[in-house]
Amino acid sequence: MININSFYRLFKKINLNTWMVVVLLFSFGLRIYGLDYHDLWGDEAFSVSFSKQNLALVLSPGLETHPPLYHLLLHIWIRLTGDTIFAMRYLSVLSSVSLVAITFTIGKRLSGSILGLIASIMIGVSSFSVYYSQEVRMYTLVVFFCTVALYADLKWEVSGHKKWLYMFIVIMLFALFTHYYSLFILIAHNVYKFHTRKYNRHDWGIWINSQIVLMVLCLPWILAQSDFVASKAIIRWDQLSLVGINNVWFDTLMSFGIGNTVSTSEQWLGLLLFLPLSMGIRFNSQNKSYQRFAILYWTLVPLLCAFFVASIMPFYYSRYLILILPAYLILVGQGIRFGSKLFVWSFSILFLALNLISLNNYFFDKQYAKGGYGQLMNYIHNNYQSSDAILLQNGAQDALYKYYSKSVIKSYNMPPWNSAEMTLLLDQIKSDHHRLWLIMYGDPAGYDPDHMLENWLHQVAYHSYHGDYVDGSLDLFVQADLDIDEISDSIFDDVIKLNKFGVGKVVDDFYRSIPISLEWTALANIDDNYTMFVHLIDENDVLWSQVDSQPLGGTWPTSKWINGETVYDKVALTVKNDVPSGLYRVVIGWYNLYTMERLSVKDVNSVKDQVELGVVRIP
Repeated sequence: MININSFYRLFKKINLNTWMVVVLLFSFGLRIYGLDYHDLWGDEAFSVSFSKQNLALVLSPGLETHPPLYHLLLHIWIRLTGDTIFAMRYLSVLSSVSLVAITFTIGKRLSGSILGLIASIMIGVSSFSVYYSQEVRMYTLVVFFCTVALYADLKWEVSGHKKWLYMFIVIMLFALFTHYYSLFILIAHNVYKFHTRKYNRHDWGIWINSQIVLMVLCLPWILAQSDFVASKAIIRWDQLSLVGINNVWFDTLMSFGIGNTVSTSEQWLGLLLFLPLSMGIRFNSQNKSYQRFAILYWTLVPLLCAFFVASIMPFYYSRYLILILPAYLILVGQGIRFGSKLFVWSFSILFLALNLISLNNYFFDKQYAKGGYGQLMNYIHNNYQSSDAILLQNGAQDALYKYYSKSVIKSYNMPPWNSAEMTLLLDQIKSDHHRLWLIMYGDPAGYDPDHMLENWLHQVAYHSYHGDYVDGSLDLFVQADLDIDEISDSIFDDVIKLNKFGVGKVVDDFYRSIPISLEWTALANIDDNYTMFVHLIDENDVLWSQVDSQPLGGTWPTSKWINGETVYDKVALTVKNDVPSGLYRVVIGWYNLYTMERLSVKDVNSVKDQVELGVVRIP
């Protein structure tokens, strides 16, 4: 075994408390940076909405899957600090920074000050830890409770003072009332106690009594909540196979090593940390202190329990096992600490590099954004008119809409398509509102697999805008009276014919648009999905506005067209306020999205690959 001599000398020169102040300040800085940069995502919005209810509802069983403690604390926290994203996420920051400190304390107790410092640095820069420290959810709180409970248990073993046992009972109770997976930590404690009972035989009976106390205190909630939780269960036998091993063990440990905000190829680099992890496990098995088993069982028992429980739950996410993250990092730290110099520096740099890459992606790369609902609603708020309406598909977005919406815009929660209520509601919406915003949240396969509402909107209004956001999309439809009376014989690549069209005048209001009606005929069965483009071009061929979309907003792609079928489509070209007044040409065409190759046109008025529909005047 070769120590890190240079680090050890530097460590000796600087007071331990000074080191920890630096680590804690750095950890706090990482967690406070960009705290409100990411929009709330669905689960966070649910936490906010649920916690804002009357306290009696927050504490009632049968309304929420998770136990009530976090929502109780969040209820109080919101009353004290407000409901800004920064303020609400700050509660998680506090528990996450405190976790860094308690991880140091446990690492120091098990293997000395250097390991304690290494473990605290690792959890301080852990991308996985930082990610969940910036969420209005219970994950950093439950891992903090579980870690403090372990510390109290270890102190009780050494000192024999019952105050530490009482502390363990109280903190473990907090954990159990924060997240159900903390039960796996309690099981790990009991396995550890049973394994090491020969070292503390006089405490074994006291320990059993403490477990009875915990069971009695939890039993009323378990009985009250059991039917609700059982209703969520679903059998997935495939999880008791290599599929489950990959989902629960490999994915979780890879996420612990490198975080969630990396590409799939980069995530596999997290497997390299399995080497110091295995060395840390080996070191613990050779350690003379019987307390070495605590860290092993803290890691392995929850992993095993989660593997079996995943087979009866509808889904599993690595964040559920965040409560073993400190144990994992302590074991990895032990493996790094007691390796050769080359091994120490190689894996220390690897861990830091992987997590800094992940943190950089999290803070600065929009493809890893947690949510985009706030951006979606900001677009509506910046472009709405007083007579607009918002159509909300999928009730799962209710909490997000409640948080980000402004009451000035009328909104409708859309019922199932085939219901009698829907027919009456659509007539009312069409009559009362000139412009309609459609928010589709999540996967439409779960609430409108055939895109019936979208199809209806394309029939009664002109599609003016489409935007894709995290977990959802936004479309704007504008109603307008327009005759489709212009005749065309334009044929695109012998497969699509433009029969008729109509181009309307610009409506000079806050959100100007040009309505365009189109009638197409399929001249053959089409295998490819072609994208239609409509351009607004000035006399110098400068593009000022465009619409690129598959037919009917993508709900009826050309691959579904059959020979002889007639398809009607409506689009609207947006005319922004910075478009100069004057005459502009409206042209239309088709292209293959994958090759970007346009379809050729057979028409005397065509220009190779597009058809001019007419000239409009922009006022």
